[in-house]
Parts: sequence; C-alpha cells; structure tokens
Amino acid sequence: MIYAYHRPPTLLADYVRTVLILEGSERSNSNKVPLFTNGMSALVCRVERDNQLHKSVSQLILYGKSTPSESWAVNKHTTVMAYFFYPFALASLFKMSALTLKKSPVELRDWNVTKATALLMQLVSSTSTQLKSEVLNNFLIEQLQQNSRECEIIKYATDRIMYDPGPAALSMLIEKLSLNERTFQRLFKKYVGVTANQYRRICQFQLSLAQLRHKRFSNLTDVAYENGFADQSHFNRSFREFTKITPGHYLTSGLK
Repeated sequence: MIYAYHRPPTLLADYVRTVLILEGSERSNSNKVPLFTNGMSALVCRVERDNQLHKSVSQLILYGKSTPSESWAVNKHTTVMAYFFYPFALASLFKMSALTLKKSPVELRDWNVTKATALLMQLVSSTSTQLKSEVLNNFLIEQLQQNSRECEIIKYATDRIMYDPGPAALSMLIEKLSLNERTFQRLFKKYVGVTANQYRRICQFQLSLAQLRHKRFSNLTDVAYENGFADQSHFNRSFREFTKITPGHYLTSGLK
C-alpha cells in the first residue's frame, strides 16, 4: 500500500486532526498499517475499483471510537480516506448524540440518506483521489457551516474546562457563551456524552494526576488548591473516586 497523512483545510483545522489516505498499489512505501492514535473518532470512506476500473463506494461510515483494523485492508484497487477528528468534534459536526456514536458505527445513509446519496454520487464521479478528497473536504466544511454554533460552543467549552476545571468554570462559561444553564447542559451532554460537571471533574482529576506524576509540588495541599479543590480532603475523595486509592498511596505505590 501507499499511504500519506495530510493536513485538513484551514476551515477544518480546529476539528479535524489529520487526514489519512491509503491507496492499494503494486508499489508500496510500507507493508504495515500506518500508526494513528487509538480511540480517535473518524469518518472513513472506502472506494473500490473492479478490473474494468468502475468505481463504487463500499464504505462511508462514522466511527465514534477506534476504527476497526479491517478498514485498513487494501488491495491494488482500493482507496481509503480517513478523517480523524479532535475529541467531541464529530458529534457536533453531524449533530448526533455522542453516546450514539460511541455505541456503534453509523453508516452515513442512516444519518441522512439525502446528503449521503449526493455525497456518494460526487465521490463516484470524481476521477482522482485528490478530487475525492476535495469532495469530502467540502462536505465537512458545509457541515461545519450549518452547525457552526453547536461546534463552537462544544469546542470552546471543552477547551476552557480542560484548561481551568475549577468549580467556577461552568458558571463563567455559561455567561461567556450567553446561554441559559439548561440549554448549555443539554448541548454539552448530547455532544460530549457526559454532563459538564462530570467532564470538569475528570479534567480536574487528570491535571492533579499529571502534577503528582511529574512531581511538580511541595506538598499535597498545594496540589489540591492549585487544581481548584476546596481542600485536601476533597482532593483525597476525588482521587480515590477515580483510582480507588489516595494521592499519598499513589505516590508510594503507583497505580496498578
């Protein structure tokens, strides 16, 4: 196979991490499947050609979790184009529940038969891989433009909470986004898959764990306050909830 990674168009750069294109060929630049981060959501388009070079799109699927290994199996008549998304981008781009996407792959026809049919016709009529890639780029840009408000809300909210997961983060976000709390909570749960407060607490824990792992602290009380916990007791309870052990035990024994 021949494969290469490509940067997404500028308009998609905040939502698409990278684009992987694999083409079956008698020539090869690798015998191995290319490396990519496990767990990334993706849009995968698979195009097959028969011996008369008639093309058909055999796969056009959204994966909320890892793409299965069989998607990367190609022969000399196969082209696979995979768009890997940043966390939470896929759900808001396609206005789908994050839990639905995580549960099982979604055929684009099952998402929207009209849009999928139009996209399939454009892909089949495109005479080169570059043109097919442009068709997919334009399709995703159109999705972003149609759902820009939801996409911007989720991207901004998840980024800000990850940067500052303190207790006041959510009220500040709601004010900044000019949303009422009910609307914000509904959108967040739909497109992220957990409540905003659950996500905030996960980020808060992850930051504190990273600080412990890299030994960037003088004492545990500093870690608690620097990560927005009310006191060391709250920090201990939160750490135990996620790991089943206390921060002190983690420092002496590590995580199993």
